[in-house]
Amino acid sequence: MLRLKNDPPPAGSLKSTEPQIYKDDIELNDHAGSTEASDVSRNDSSGAPDPGLQEGETLYRHAVELSQQIPWTSDREGRIIHVGSGWASVLDIPFEELLGSGWLRLVHPDDVTRVAETRRMTLVTGAPYECEYRIRVADGSYRWFRARAGAQRDQTGAIARWYGTIEDVQDRKQAELTHQGHARVLEMIAAGLSLHEVLEALCLLAEEQIPGARCSILLLDRERQVLRHGAAPSLPAAYSAAIDGLTVGPDVGSCGAAAAECRDVIVTDIASDPLWADWRDLALSHGLRACWSRPVLARSGEVLGTFAFYHDEPRVPTEKDMARIDAVLHLAALAIERQRSDAALRESEEHYRHSVELNPQVPWTADPMGNILDVSSRWFEHTGIPTEEALGSGWMKALHPDDVAPTQQRWLHSVSSGESFDAEYRVRLADGSYRWCRARAAPRRDEDGLIIRWYGTLEDIHDRKLAKEHLRYAAYHDDLTGLPNRRLFHERLQQAVGEAVNLQRMVGLLLIDVDHLKQINDRFGHDAGDALLQTLGTRLHSAVGITDTVARLSGDEFAIILPDVADEAQIAEMAKAVLTQTQEPLRRTGSTLEFRISIGGTVAAGSGMTTEQLLKQADLALYHGKGSGRGTFRMFNPAMREEAQRTASALEIAGKAVTFGWIEPFYQPKVAPASGTLGGFEALLRWRHPSRGIQSPATLAPALDDPDLGIAIGERMRFRVFQDMRGWLDAGLDPGRIAINAAAVEFRCGDYAERVIEELNWAGVPTSCLEVEVTESVFLDSSADTVERALRTLSAAGVTIALDDFGTGYASLAHLKRFPVDVIKIDRSFVSKLETDAGDAAIVRAVLGLGQSLGIKVVAEGVETATQMTLLRELGCNLVQGYHMGRPMPAEDVPQFIAHE
Repeated sequence: MLRLKNDPPPAGSLKSTEPQIYKDDIELNDHAGSTEASDVSRNDSSGAPDPGLQEGETLYRHAVELSQQIPWTSDREGRIIHVGSGWASVLDIPFEELLGSGWLRLVHPDDVTRVAETRRMTLVTGAPYECEYRIRVADGSYRWFRARAGAQRDQTGAIARWYGTIEDVQDRKQAELTHQGHARVLEMIAAGLSLHEVLEALCLLAEEQIPGARCSILLLDRERQVLRHGAAPSLPAAYSAAIDGLTVGPDVGSCGAAAAECRDVIVTDIASDPLWADWRDLALSHGLRACWSRPVLARSGEVLGTFAFYHDEPRVPTEKDMARIDAVLHLAALAIERQRSDAALRESEEHYRHSVELNPQVPWTADPMGNILDVSSRWFEHTGIPTEEALGSGWMKALHPDDVAPTQQRWLHSVSSGESFDAEYRVRLADGSYRWCRARAAPRRDEDGLIIRWYGTLEDIHDRKLAKEHLRYAAYHDDLTGLPNRRLFHERLQQAVGEAVNLQRMVGLLLIDVDHLKQINDRFGHDAGDALLQTLGTRLHSAVGITDTVARLSGDEFAIILPDVADEAQIAEMAKAVLTQTQEPLRRTGSTLEFRISIGGTVAAGSGMTTEQLLKQADLALYHGKGSGRGTFRMFNPAMREEAQRTASALEIAGKAVTFGWIEPFYQPKVAPASGTLGGFEALLRWRHPSRGIQSPATLAPALDDPDLGIAIGERMRFRVFQDMRGWLDAGLDPGRIAINAAAVEFRCGDYAERVIEELNWAGVPTSCLEVEVTESVFLDSSADTVERALRTLSAAGVTIALDDFGTGYASLAHLKRFPVDVIKIDRSFVSKLETDAGDAAIVRAVLGLGQSLGIKVVAEGVETATQMTLLRELGCNLVQGYHMGRPMPAEDVPQFIAHE
């Protein structure tokens, strides 16, 4: 969250014309719990402490103590001069030793160079600093932290100081590293690396996930019933050698018992456990005090080996430990099974190589034209097709129907070219099942090089083929839904776009997002959320054609590739069919779960469209659809891209405006038409470009809906307004109530009212001087209960509440009844035609009558003529606002305006 630094600069400190605002930053005044290398005086010229400043420092100290982040300050060269008190609960080191560059000695040795270089670059460029690295904490272990900082600049633009925070990101980083580790091991298995390399990597991965563990994988020798060394990169070599060949038995340590009884054996204290009677001295001599062992099981349930986790002190596994062990255990089983399958296959191939020379398993011969002349009797044993029926091309009757054409084409190519034949296809066995086989053949030639005979063999590769397909399937499909994952989706989208260019056809793409999945998980549990995603995947698959692809891209995001569509109307029809599929609620365990989806669509025609552009267009359409109402379909149009570009530009400008203090209010007066007296001002957002001057707030409008920038802009406006108000009050001026506008995003944090009241107190401005204006979009976009609580808190404190643009929303009267509204503002669209449109005039009279009946003041906006002013006065309007009374003006012009009034 962004915070304003509105304490006045202390005597002798660096001064700036505008206070600086930094994200995740708090002014560091926590002297009671921190150390600064250079202290700046906080006393006034008389030497007495400022009570207001002391109170502000107390508030800041409590804020810092409650924050999850730890603030710090450095000088312009990056030397730490101040550290928040939060370090005391993290590090076992005096604060003084953190100052300067002393903190670097706590950084993990592997991260020091990167951290120092990143910090050096920010000091050179003045850019915001952000870096993640490991720090040694009080218990001696390392945890991941994220440090961020921004520069405070003086009046010349030079860096005066750096303000930053550091926060613990260990859990997120650990999850990322775990996912990366699992993917790395799967890639090693798929790449066919040696079993020892894979198991070594798996042990190291497990040790990263379970701090303090030293892992060992033992492989079961089924014939000898002993456990042989597989991998143990962190155990003493002498210990690993001593247990190599460990007998499998119920009383033989953790691993022997785990393999013998096919169960988890958790020994929390080797020194006292009877299972370790014969091995206790060996283990203790190598500093091993606990051993958790789990059997590694094949899919058939057969024991493949054991996975052990040793510790240097007695230790009981936690539920989290067991969950992490489950994940690596699955990878170990996959690696060992793959190795055994490959080893068995290599042995089989070697056997066949030798056997073929003497008596091949299923040998066959063919004439130069490819007609089978002879085949072993084993053909009949395997397929049930008599040998005489296999001659010529009769053998193809045993092939799977899908494999006949490609196999025949490849065989004819070898016959015509003389190249060796090598093909894989499925053969129907005598029992009616199919198995994958590999057929290979080479020609024998005469002295002139002419083929006189083909000699070939047929071998069974079914198990290897299935293992390979299983690995490929796991790499390209989503575990939960079984749909293609993001990797396969991108490949198929690339293929579809390429074919569309060559075949002159169009490709459609639909992006689908489940609305409010988090609320479903929170309310019904993640099991219900998973069931919903599985059901949605099934329904999406049933809605599309056989050539279309349905994929799950992420948690709640799906996609449909339509590789051949006629036009956008066909894409819209598919989207409609998909929406229809989701209208039926999910019924699960006696409860009904309603859910909706939003869809964005786009189409690619011809060349020049990349898959990235296609995805971006569909994503923009989905974003617009969700913005206009969830549960809908929107088709991409170029205006969406232009709007996205305008939004991106607005966010960039808004970020600079907040960072460099370009935000400033302009004030438009409100006047009582009956007396002509000043009734107050409305503070309007403006921003001042350093070279182009005052700019329209319209360029920043999209940023007001951004969760971070919207709040930051609101805080900056309040800081400037409250500062101006305090100055006018000190000068003896009465500006009346100053109205500020509140955006919908400002209410989402839940503490808007408390922050406004606190800022008023800091500035020393009475709540009776403030009015908060809200539009009906606040009630529609935010939680109505949250908004109501905030408005009632403000009202109880003496702040008046104004409902802006009254009459243009959806439920104005209901809002007047529910919320504490003191003022309603008639929208300028009604006032502008007050003189010429009887309907608008009637609406204005009705609103004024409503306000008088409810005791609510009415302000008319957009008054630009004397006639409008006269009509509103005659109708009894309380206040008017518009160019006729005064244009928005900078703060320095307000005193003269008040004096003139």
